[in-house]
Amino acid sequence: MLSNESRKSRKRINKILLITGAVIFVLLILTAPGTSLVEKAALILESINDTEVIDTYKYTSKTMEAEVTSVIDGDTFRIRTEEGNTDKVRLLLIDTPEIGDKPEPYALEARDYTEVLLAGQTVHLECDESERDQYGRLLAYAYVDDQMVNELLLEQGLARVAVFPPDTRYVDDFREIETKARESRLRVWSIDNYVTNRGFNADAAAQK
Repeated sequence: MLSNESRKSRKRINKILLITGAVIFVLLILTAPGTSLVEKAALILESINDTEVIDTYKYTSKTMEAEVTSVIDGDTFRIRTEEGNTDKVRLLLIDTPEIGDKPEPYALEARDYTEVLLAGQTVHLECDESERDQYGRLLAYAYVDDQMVNELLLEQGLARVAVFPPDTRYVDDFREIETKARESRLRVWSIDNYVTNRGFNADAAAQK
């Protein structure tokens, strides 16, 4: 997992880029020929409403907070929104061992770890390019106490990177974390030839 300083630096950079982009956008609107002041003001208000900065995160229509009502497995859980709606969430860019009728090695450990982190907690969910998968599940990066659960599972050797374009926002960071866990032979990486025996392809596996 990235250090606190690395994460803070990334957040500061994102905030600076967001503010810089907003300033450039406003200047372009103000200097645009053939546009009335009323129209310019409306465009600026619209841009402000679409994106706001809170605690250095970029909050858009693709983020939300919800209560975790139950954990299904290491990378899937159920939520209830502030409006009372229920939904199922699939963590992005990772894959944990499957439970099924005969749990794969470390599948139950992955589920229990996620349950300890999330059960009964209010989580912040951040979407990538896609909002849902083919099964109708929300696709998200989940945060608790400013820590990303997706990264924590990778760090513990309880998940592997699984890439499904166009949802690749943190793929480089995730690969770095996965490499450290694999080199340390943590949990799933302690099993010789486990990836080959399972037939797992991190860049092409279908999300379960």
